[in-house]
Amino acid sequence: MKENLTAGIDLNEIIVSNPASTYFMRIKGNSLRHRHILEDDMLAVDRSRPPLPGCLTVFCRNGEFLCRELVRNGEGLALKDSSDYIIAVDDSIEIFGVVTGVVRKI
Repeated sequence: MKENLTAGIDLNEIIVSNPASTYFMRIKGNSLRHRHILEDDMLAVDRSRPPLPGCLTVFCRNGEFLCRELVRNGEGLALKDSSDYIIAVDDSIEIFGVVTGVVRKI
């Protein structure tokens, strides 16, 4: 099977299901290295998708955007990083959206 290298690739078709609610954010730091997401990778974040346990979730805490895995924590939800540090989801945290894709320039 021959590949058609002249045909373009539209990343919107691949990682964006709801364009009106999708944002792109660049990762700073290496806190998601365990998920194979590196500094300067670009995240596609969909605000319309419900945050479910197991999803990578972008949230805002004290004016800072962070990305962590959403997990169950007893009766509630929490955000977990690579060192298993848990941040309880409470009124001080605004969940911004769910990561739907990662783009890396090499």
